[in-house]
Amino acid sequence: MPDDSSTRSWDAAADDWIAHADASDYQNFFLQPRMFALAGDVAGKRVLDLGCGEGAYSRALAGRGARVTGIDGSRRLVEAARQRAAMAGLDIRYQCSNANALEDIDDDAFDLIVASMLLMNVEDYAGAMREAHRVLAPGAMLCMSITHPCFSAPVSDWIGGKGRWPQHFAVDRYFERIAWNDRIAPSFRTPTLRRHRPLEDYIRGALQAGFVLRELQEPMATEAELRASSRFEPMTRVPYFLFMRWQKPER
Repeated sequence: MPDDSSTRSWDAAADDWIAHADASDYQNFFLQPRMFALAGDVAGKRVLDLGCGEGAYSRALAGRGARVTGIDGSRRLVEAARQRAAMAGLDIRYQCSNANALEDIDDDAFDLIVASMLLMNVEDYAGAMREAHRVLAPGAMLCMSITHPCFSAPVSDWIGGKGRWPQHFAVDRYFERIAWNDRIAPSFRTPTLRRHRPLEDYIRGALQAGFVLRELQEPMATEAELRASSRFEPMTRVPYFLFMRWQKPER
């Protein structure tokens, strides 16, 4: 089994995440639809779901006609993803590996990588980007979403509380590269390891791996999304998430 601090953290909280993911408004009504729009038509493509978790993205991608491989560092999450794919009658390959160590994957093996809410928490971001670049075919894309690093430092928060009309968002200690334990939701029995890096780390790591940035989105909640969940209201003022589409250049 892969062994680093992030992997151990997420494997310990795997069952809590499995229960949480099915009902998560952020996951189901905000993050997933935007990621699939960013990825575009996946029919017939070889797609890697990097950080696949319990497999929700893998199953949706397979349902759109992609040939999907799902990878996660947590053996428990990979086990759950396999079980759910089998129950849905979907042919998805899963394996347990760290994002920075995809030795079992050949060079140029994929036409698209989807990395949803993974890369802000990996221990070795630069290594993960190098591996993503290696396993993508020339001209292929990496679509990633992360918590927005400008607003995710552990001491940054809304002033006046997290209610519907807080006064403003205060940012501090932005330049610190730090990891800390935090519960994703009150229902979690076990905290997960979160990380903060400044935006330049994400951009530099991708550029040094050889990627070219093709699209960057700081999504604001729409009226339709607000009707789906009132918890999205703060995202009409501050972007909680950052989406990027990177391309491996043609040879």
